[in-house]
Amino acid sequence: MTDLLVLGTDTDAGKTAFCSQWLAAFHEQWEYWKPVETGNSDTATVRALVPGASVHAPLKALTEPVAPLLAARRAGDTVPCVATIVAARPTAAPGRGLLIETFGGPFSPLDEADLQIALVRALACPSVLVSSSALGAIGRTLQCLDALAGSGIRPLAVVLLGSLDAFAAEQIGKHGRVPVGSLKLPAAWEPAAIADSARQQSVALQDLRGLLPREGEAPAEPRTRESHDRRTARQEPRPPELGPRTPRLESRPTASADLQARDRRVVWHPYTSLCAPDLPLPCIGAEDEFLILADGRRLIDGISSWWTILHGHRHPPLVQALHDALAQIDHVLFAGVTHPWAVDLAELLLQTTPWRGGRVFYSDNGSTAVEVALKMAYQYWCQQGEPGRTRFVGFEAGYHGDTFGAMSVSRDPVFFGRFEPLLFHADIVPVCADRLEAALRKRPGEVAAVIIEPLVQGAGGMRMHTPDELRDIVAAARASNVLVIVDEVMTGGGRTGTLWAHQAARVVPDLICSSKTLTGGMMPLAATLVSPMIVSAFDSPEPSGTFFHGHSFTAHPLACAVAVASWRILTEQPSLAPARMEEFWQASLTPLQELPHVRDVRIRGCIAAVELNVPGGYLADAGRSMRQLCLQHDVFLRPLGNVLYALPPLCTSPASLERIAAAMHHAVRSIADRA
Repeated sequence: MTDLLVLGTDTDAGKTAFCSQWLAAFHEQWEYWKPVETGNSDTATVRALVPGASVHAPLKALTEPVAPLLAARRAGDTVPCVATIVAARPTAAPGRGLLIETFGGPFSPLDEADLQIALVRALACPSVLVSSSALGAIGRTLQCLDALAGSGIRPLAVVLLGSLDAFAAEQIGKHGRVPVGSLKLPAAWEPAAIADSARQQSVALQDLRGLLPREGEAPAEPRTRESHDRRTARQEPRPPELGPRTPRLESRPTASADLQARDRRVVWHPYTSLCAPDLPLPCIGAEDEFLILADGRRLIDGISSWWTILHGHRHPPLVQALHDALAQIDHVLFAGVTHPWAVDLAELLLQTTPWRGGRVFYSDNGSTAVEVALKMAYQYWCQQGEPGRTRFVGFEAGYHGDTFGAMSVSRDPVFFGRFEPLLFHADIVPVCADRLEAALRKRPGEVAAVIIEPLVQGAGGMRMHTPDELRDIVAAARASNVLVIVDEVMTGGGRTGTLWAHQAARVVPDLICSSKTLTGGMMPLAATLVSPMIVSAFDSPEPSGTFFHGHSFTAHPLACAVAVASWRILTEQPSLAPARMEEFWQASLTPLQELPHVRDVRIRGCIAAVELNVPGGYLADAGRSMRQLCLQHDVFLRPLGNVLYALPPLCTSPASLERIAAAMHHAVRSIADRA
């Protein structure tokens, strides 16, 4: 197990509180050591708060609660030097790591010769930087990160300890370019409260643990000017090493072949030709970021099973939520009936919107969430006395689903060209505020709403636009008095870096569509979040003002229960994974941009896409070839024609990310060699 060094921005930053909760969660994997301490013993505190933890005695303990060097001087004593402390480093039990707590800030005096930063460098192990979330968190944390970087130290993450402060976390992550996690302080300083706090924040702690290199892996290179120059020097991109293959279960080829043969006779798969040359992969299980096939192979699910699996396959809190709900209910209709799981989820969802108030309308999938939004938008205008607003505006490369309304505002010629005579009126424009403004000027009073996938257009090729571009598009719609629908079916749930992608642009939509990640991918469910302005138009005793729409499984109780568990995780313990993945993709995939047949490399949060300059678009033969090449390395990706992309679950380990990147390098280079 890898050792972990706990740094603090200053004295009383919360290092001991962090260590106590870490050990309460992982006392079987880590042992505690604070080599130098003064005043009341943190070693004794940790031993008392986490009785099950293995705690090593300090090398030097001084009684006066001041800096170690000053305490030693006043006591006529000395502080051990760096070499002595490093030599005294305890050896943890087999399979365990050492959790090493430092004192004060990294630049506090250690002894007569050195500051503590010299010890930090000499210990040469991954570190986290703990900072209080109290007023001033942004400034003091960024200053400390900058000073650490100047000394060649780059913490794996910043941990804000105390009250949750999403703004501070956002700013520190943005300007410090480091993952930022948040932990609340325990309710009391006693063993039961520490254990309870660790349980409640287990996902945040697991996220931090996921940043650590696994045994045998090298820690990340410190970010110094020299290492930055080495990374960014223009050179022929080299793929990361694949390393050993994933372990295989006992092979069962006969069962696999039988399942595929039966499937071929009776099943019609989505977006798949009935004459497809490749048999479907026979999947019999899943866990974390892995799919388990009938022949024993474990594939990395590099696209989160069509962008649905958020935290990981069979994420324990979600499994538990499903189990608990199933002990009480299976299903109940939602017309004239309610249940606590739907109400809890609606409250959670509305708390994340920029409105005060609003409603949530439940449905089944992303396409139906969009249909609901389109119908609501038109009926809103009808009830405002403007039934002539019969048109919508979508954007080139947009995809909103396969039902007729969704097809109408997507208009992709490959997917939907055959159904053109059946689609309603919609204008499709480039993702450009000026072009949108021009289109709206041509049709004053005719357009009900503009619909856009914020920041990332998924099925259209993972095409991306900036928050500034999104802000300008929304402003253009507002200037023409047109409603704005954001299709967050793929982007919702934190994958782009903010909980909702549109939050990065600080815009206020009228309707928000959510589905794929709503339940963490465990069960089908969709929701259309409706602003108070839209709701007010339907708040009438007139029966004709009712929104006549619904599904048999609207607000399915089991799906809502799982979604509540997922959204509590997202809102109470924001994941570090999107920032971690974005940084990894930038380092590992951006060099592919230098290859002559690569048109573009696009990255945002968990999403990375490499577009090849080959003919065929979505129907390009390169897509099937790249899928097969990635499968050779036990990585499951499903290219969008000439666009090879990855969007793995938040739990994906650093080793699995390395394997995904290596498979993508291999696939892209192989296509180049064939060209």
